[in-house]
Amino acid sequence: MAEPATRLCFLGNAALANGFRLAGFEVYPDAGADTLERLLRELREHRAHAFVILDHDLAGTECKELRETRAEGGRILLTQVPPLNRPDDLRSCVDGPIEQLLGVRWEAG
Repeated sequence: MAEPATRLCFLGNAALANGFRLAGFEVYPDAGADTLERLLRELREHRAHAFVILDHDLAGTECKELRETRAEGGRILLTQVPPLNRPDDLRSCVDGPIEQLLGVRWEAG
């Protein structure tokens, strides 16, 4: 039996979307939290395999489906890209807990 296809999705800044579209991603230019919620709900309900890239601002969104997808792990891989005009300004959701654990502050660059 063949492995299910992995969906490649980008949600975020329209300026970044064209590059991801050329690379074969489904793109959701200038997507907001509501679009993110709908897509993640659909992926989780269908038990789909997916690689989802979020722009920096959308990755910081506090939404139920994003929290649950991150906690679930497994079929849906989430990652983020920095803002186009601030490439060194990337903070991951794990930065805070790591900083607390190690007692250090990570600096860009």
